[in-house]
Amino acid sequence: MTTAVAVDHRTMLLALRAAIRTARQNPEPSTLGALSRALLALPTESFHWSLEDGHQRVLKAVEFAEGSQLFPRIDHMDDAVTDLTRMVPSWTPAYATVAMADTLRLLAVCHDRRADMEDRPLDPWSRAAEAGTRLVAIMLRRTDARPADALMVRTAAEFAARMRMAVASGAVLGASNLASEAARVYRLFPIGPRMPFENGGSPGWTRRVGGTTYRFELLGVDWHHPDYPHGRVEVRIPGSYEVVRSFTLTARTSRKAIDRFVSSL
Repeated sequence: MTTAVAVDHRTMLLALRAAIRTARQNPEPSTLGALSRALLALPTESFHWSLEDGHQRVLKAVEFAEGSQLFPRIDHMDDAVTDLTRMVPSWTPAYATVAMADTLRLLAVCHDRRADMEDRPLDPWSRAAEAGTRLVAIMLRRTDARPADALMVRTAAEFAARMRMAVASGAVLGASNLASEAARVYRLFPIGPRMPFENGGSPGWTRRVGGTTYRFELLGVDWHHPDYPHGRVEVRIPGSYEVVRSFTLTARTSRKAIDRFVSSL
């Protein structure tokens, strides 16, 4: 491989990784469309047949997610909840509102896509369902004296964000895996996607960096470790109890950082 070709491959791979990052942070048709274009621009002449086949599968998955009819339904639910704040709760029973109907339909989609939610709490569909269930409870508890408008709108926005993430998650994960394999073929440094897990209530993830897979675990406050008053992130190699690295969380990065991390899975 010539230097010019290697630089071209690196440029295209960096563009793909940037598109993956944008689609993960803001999953919607426009960012998925940009991800699809980045996949199409990826040089494939050096791919072996199985990777070429994988490239086509990922491209189809991204295009399918981009055209998902769930996106307008999510937007409609979010708008319906905002409209609900303009109504006095006693005017219409919560179960008879458009917002409730939209929310329940989207919740049904979550349960249809992930039937074993109890066993996979960090799955994107499980997390979307958790937010949707909270939204239903808020709408049912509203009263004229306590309409909870702000809380309801925030929860609806959270439900919508998690739903969009769930719709795009499979395609984005496939693109991340493809980018890692493409880097190997191009003889560049491969970085795999984060694969979430939960260990005794502590969230974490594994990630392949170069030729090694690392296990990252977010640990909360533990009086056995006074040097980490706000918790820490421990890094291990799977199968080993040895801690390779340990990162201290601060008052600013502890609980809110963990919540944001879990929400981004």
